[in-house]
Amino acid sequence: MKRLPLPTVLMGIVSPIPAIALAVGGLFSSGAVPGMTMGLVEYAALVLAFSGAVHWGLALDRPMLITGTRLDTGRDNRRLLMGALPLPLGWLACHATFLGHVSIGLAVLLAGFFGLFLAERAAWRRGELPSGYLALRLWLTAVFMACLGLAMLVSLS
Repeated sequence: MKRLPLPTVLMGIVSPIPAIALAVGGLFSSGAVPGMTMGLVEYAALVLAFSGAVHWGLALDRPMLITGTRLDTGRDNRRLLMGALPLPLGWLACHATFLGHVSIGLAVLLAGFFGLFLAERAAWRRGELPSGYLALRLWLTAVFMACLGLAMLVSLS
């Protein structure tokens, strides 16, 4: 597979900035700024869903999937699952947080980011992802999990 284009890498590097700002803001706001944690959950849910959509796109990019020709249904099914599952997880996290179950919402997102990364690592090992993709996803996953973990600690104190 091809390497990632430079704009893709740059956008991936800067995309966690809102999450960092919201997590740090939530740490220092002491409840004075409402919605910091909800904003973090919403943004993380969107990024998680977008990260899954990458795999949906990879699956649909294969003409065999669209025409119904069977070539590698196992790979296609894995990609479709990785593409579809993050969206309902993100929604569940947002809804739980909206209902006041902040720790549950954050835990769902933490599990979602970690699980997606593990699935992507397995796909990368099978040669199903572009060069450089896993390193970018490791960066995003680590930063988002740190931000969500910080928010979890703040919410539990």
